[in-house]
Amino acid sequence: MDLEYLKQATRPEHEGTEDTVALMDPALTRADYVRTLQQMYGAVRGWDDWAAQHTPPTLLPLLEGRRRSPLIEADLDYLGAKIPALKHRPTPWFSSDVHSQPEACYASFLGAMYVMEGSTLGGQYIARHVEQALGLQPGAGNAYFRGYGDQTGAMWKSFKTVLAAVPDTHTELVVQSAKRMFGFFAAEMAVQGQNKG
Repeated sequence: MDLEYLKQATRPEHEGTEDTVALMDPALTRADYVRTLQQMYGAVRGWDDWAAQHTPPTLLPLLEGRRRSPLIEADLDYLGAKIPALKHRPTPWFSSDVHSQPEACYASFLGAMYVMEGSTLGGQYIARHVEQALGLQPGAGNAYFRGYGDQTGAMWKSFKTVLAAVPDTHTELVVQSAKRMFGFFAAEMAVQGQNKG
C-alpha cells in the first residue's frame, strides 16, 4: 500500500489528536506534564491490553517489545505521581465483520498500530522539549516519549516494511482503522481529563 496516501488521508485526525497533547509550550510545568501523562495512560494502556489479546498470529513477532504503557507508569513513578485508576476499560473498537476475515483483520490491526507506532517518532521532539523545559535527563521521567530509545528508527522502519506490504485492495481498511484509532486516543484523553476534573 501507499504509505504517503495513508499519511495524507489521516492528516486531519492526526492533527486533531496532536492538539490534545499540549506539551510543546515553552512555559510547560511539571504539573502540566504529569497531568498529560495521566490523561494519556488510559488510551495507551487500552491499546496495549487490547493488542495483547487480538494481535493476528502472524503479527505477534512485530508486536514484541512494543508495549508502552509501562513506560508511562515508570515516568509517573519517577515524577512521584499517581498512576491513574482506570474507571472503565478503554478498548479500540473494530467491527465484527472485519474480524471474520483474517486478511481484513490483519489490515485493520496494522491501521491501528500505525497510530501508536507513528507516535514514537513525534515523541522524540516532545522528549527533547520536556527534558529542556523540566530539567529531565533522557529516559528519566520521559521514557514514554523517548519511545524505543536508540532503536526507535529501526523499529519504525521494520513496522513500515510490514505495513507497505499490505495489498492495495486493503488500503481503505488500514485508513479507516487508523482514523478510528486517532479518534479513540482523542476520546480517551477527554475521558481521563474529565476524571481528573
